[in-house]
This record gives sequence, C-alpha cells and structure tokens, in this order.
Amino acid sequence: MILETILSSISHDGIVNFAPMGLHISDTDLERSPVKRIVFRLYPGSQTYENLKATGQGVINFTDDVLVFVETALYSGCPPSVPSQKVRPPSMAHASTIWEFTVTRFDPSTEPAFLEGKIEHREQRGGFAGFCRAQGAVLEAAIAATRWQWLPMGKIIDPWPVWLELVQKTGGNREREAFNKVGSFLVGKGIQVPIVSGDGRKASL
Repeated sequence: MILETILSSISHDGIVNFAPMGLHISDTDLERSPVKRIVFRLYPGSQTYENLKATGQGVINFTDDVLVFVETALYSGCPPSVPSQKVRPPSMAHASTIWEFTVTRFDPSTEPAFLEGKIEHREQRGGFAGFCRAQGAVLEAAIAATRWQWLPMGKIIDPWPVWLELVQKTGGNREREAFNKVGSFLVGKGIQVPIVSGDGRKASL
C-alpha cells in the first residue's frame, strides 16, 4: 500500500524542504500497533533524496489538504511549520498526524533508491474528516502534472474531464483552488486544460 504524504526534510545548511511523497507500508505493518518501520522509494536529483541521504532525518506529515500537495509539488511551497521533538526537520503546523523518523537504511544502488526508516516520535493532532472524491481527483491531476515532461499527453488530457467533473460535483473551495493551480501550472507549460470557475462550472484559462 502507498499512502500519500508530505515529507519534510532538511539540508546540512538548515534549508527545509516539503514535498509530496508516497509512503510504502505493508498490510502487516499497518496491523501492528504502532507502526515502527517505514519505506520510501526516492529518485536521484530530488531535494528530498539529497536531504535524506545527507542528514538521515525526516517527518511524515499526514494531511487531507490537497492544496498543500499541489503547492509543494508544483510551486516549491513551504507551508507553516513547527519544531519537531526528536529530529531536525520541522513538521507541518496543520498536519493531522506526524511521524518523525530516522533513516536506518539508504540503498542508492537501485533506481529508485530504497530507504528504510524507524519512527522516533508520533503525534496525532486531528481526526478523520471523511472522504471527498474531489481530493483524489486533485491528487491524480497533480501527480500527472509533475510528470508532464515525459508522460504521454493523453495521460493528462484524456482523464482531465473526469477529474474536472469530480472537483465540480464533490469539491469545496479548497479543492477547486488546488485543481485550478494544477491547471495553471500545465497551461504555463503549453498544455491547455479547462478549470473550475468560482461557481463550480467549467471555465477556461
């Protein structure tokens, strides 16, 4: 199973980075209470890769705020943060749950690299608010947008109407803003896609 999270890390120089990251976790690990082992697959060249390789510490931030995923993935956003308890990187101030971890194994011999970590501190700050299909649509659109340079154009254009409809019908203002930011990013790359207007109807950029 891969859980979508925001991972905060820090460089040797103290520069903090936030980035979306898929957390690999097995059903067996989820059944254990509490989870102690986490796994990430990292591609060379990313700031997260360089930071975790250099400092060996990070924070897994769980949030259902899709706007944060879009801003950190496509616009190098840095959300409000607070100091951590056991590691140097800070956590997201508004994360519902955070897991601070240290790297126990980093294997760059494979691509993507294999990272295994040990959770040093965990904190639950909020509860589950419920599923929103628009949130999933925004995440899928954002993931596609991060791969615009090598992804076949049809992988972005073809599902876009489906994602748009889900955001129109089931999303709130936060989801619409996030989806439109993905659209603006793509338009800036020369990929024309419609967005959601303020009243929830389809509009053009």
